[in-house]
Amino acid sequence: MKDGDTVETRLTTKEVAKLYNKNESTIRRWVESGKLEAECVYNQFNSTAYLFAVSALDKPMQEKYFAQVKARLPKAAIAASKKDKPFGHFTDDERQEIMWWEKTLKEWKIYRDRYPGDKAEADDKFVALCAKTDPEHTFSVKTLYRKKKQLETQGLEALIDKRGKGRKGKSKITKEMWQTFLSYYLDEAQHPISKCWQYTQQHFQKFAPDLVADIPSESTFRRRVESDIPEAMEVLGRQGQKAFRDRCIPYIRRTYEAMASNEWWVADNHTFDVITQGGNGQRHRLYLTAFFDARSGIFTGCHVTTAPSSQSTLIALRKGILKYGIPENIYVDNGREFLTHDTGGLGHRKKKPKNGEERFEVPPVFERLGIHMTNAIVRNAKAKIIERRFRDIKDHLSRLFETYTGGNVVEKPEKLKGVLKNGEIPLDATFIDTVETLLT
Repeated sequence: MKDGDTVETRLTTKEVAKLYNKNESTIRRWVESGKLEAECVYNQFNSTAYLFAVSALDKPMQEKYFAQVKARLPKAAIAASKKDKPFGHFTDDERQEIMWWEKTLKEWKIYRDRYPGDKAEADDKFVALCAKTDPEHTFSVKTLYRKKKQLETQGLEALIDKRGKGRKGKSKITKEMWQTFLSYYLDEAQHPISKCWQYTQQHFQKFAPDLVADIPSESTFRRRVESDIPEAMEVLGRQGQKAFRDRCIPYIRRTYEAMASNEWWVADNHTFDVITQGGNGQRHRLYLTAFFDARSGIFTGCHVTTAPSSQSTLIALRKGILKYGIPENIYVDNGREFLTHDTGGLGHRKKKPKNGEERFEVPPVFERLGIHMTNAIVRNAKAKIIERRFRDIKDHLSRLFETYTGGNVVEKPEKLKGVLKNGEIPLDATFIDTVETLLT
């Protein structure tokens, strides 16, 4: 080696294969065919091996390698490599922006530390509070986390919004461009930003070809998405009404302290995550029809059945009434087992009378007992408090059995196949006895 030469990093065949996402035999074939340059060496077993200079790799692979090296560095090392400009070197507007973001980030940390509930919920509430108190500065939770990370790794200059300053007057998203882009982006198909940008270009190529050259870059649209689209709008457009209702719309959390026992019972069905065996040898999963007292938090009436029905509903109700008395109200979902003529009536499914004439029908059981029935709003998971107790059943009852299946593929025990093969299946009667003992 000559004086002044530098030792270049060399990679093994395994490391290069990982970079290209190929197997090692493919990399060796590339070397033999001349597609990749490599130095042939001999290992301790006197077998040939290859070493690859980083500079000999394709440019994208070089960039990928250096990005991986940088990612392995500690944040402190990255931050130390980026020296802050002296505060006095910033303009007045830049200093004001830096101070505002520093203050906001400190207030955010204090708010999160003092918030009694979930941190994600604290983030959402902090952003909403800032929007009310300082409407001139609007930002999302994503922006908060991005600014925090940039401050830690890049210093004060990262707090300055430089978007558009380098290309001011050269790159602008017009109203027509933005609306076209949004028509693709705010769609439940959930197109990636890159595809929405391509579709926008194709749209203008077809309807306004003279404007195609003025369409800004994909990165410009990406920055606009991050800064201008509120999270609630994005959830509504890309995930639909239910996700918007569940995640974005504020709701009042119901309290039950002022409620009397037997004032409200909640009814629902639960599928046991346990395989049992009937008298005829048939294997299946049983169902639980249950009534739950909202005030006390106990199951008042339960019935295990092979399939939910109005009959199983009435049996569970009868058990509950014999033990605790008649409830004032019952809250049910819109399943057929609750909305039949003999149980609770049609509820939301009730049809309008023909020719304005009401047909006489025998009053359903709930009505005859003086019980007022309320139907849940369709697809409103927050209101079904009994679901929490069903999770307890799964965790503290279903898991006791060897034939526990899990709620999904991920939860499915590896031993289940062997248990089923050996025929170690609990009988329906044994399982039902256990359920009734533990729940009632």
